[in-house]
Amino acid sequence: MRKIPSIRNLLIALTLLATSMPSFAQVRISVAFGPPALPVYEQPLCPGDGYIWTPGYWAWDDDDGDYYWVPGTWVEAPQVGLLWTPGYWTWRGDGFFFNEGYWGPHVGFYGGISYGYGYFGEGYEGGRWDNGRFFYNRSVNNVNVTNIHNVYNTTVINNTTTHSRCIRSSSTCASCPHQPAVAGFRESGQAPGRRHSQAGSL
Repeated sequence: MRKIPSIRNLLIALTLLATSMPSFAQVRISVAFGPPALPVYEQPLCPGDGYIWTPGYWAWDDDDGDYYWVPGTWVEAPQVGLLWTPGYWTWRGDGFFFNEGYWGPHVGFYGGISYGYGYFGEGYEGGRWDNGRFFYNRSVNNVNVTNIHNVYNTTVINNTTTHSRCIRSSSTCASCPHQPAVAGFRESGQAPGRRHSQAGSL
């Protein structure tokens, strides 16, 4: 008879442990009002081969009770073949929630938000991996061709005229995730983390 309470206590402890683990894709902060519009800024020069642009975003400061700007930066990919999917804010009934960015083999869904510099709401037009090297699209990235020779120039038509900052809900968003974007999240090989650990931010 003593086994039942100990099994029940073990199940309760496991449930508490599982529910207290941080979410992989979403910071568990609910904010009553949305972030400001994305600022327009100049992209700094790419510092070297293998760096990928990770756009800036609005983060929340609990102490100040307000948003603050986290600048975009060039980050060396943690592994050959990985691309950055930016984070984004979304409305979920009782507040705005932030969905963390992440590294993965494909660019996933990032709220349909036009961050610029290759991130125009869906996918990534700023470059591609080819035979273990990252090739930069010069039409959307600030790359010094004297130092970086793996470049190409493909014109990108960006039909987005505003820099949205969040999506309201899946029922009202202009861009909802398609299967490749969802697959990109599921295939993510790197957890979200401190992407701003390298130089080159603005």
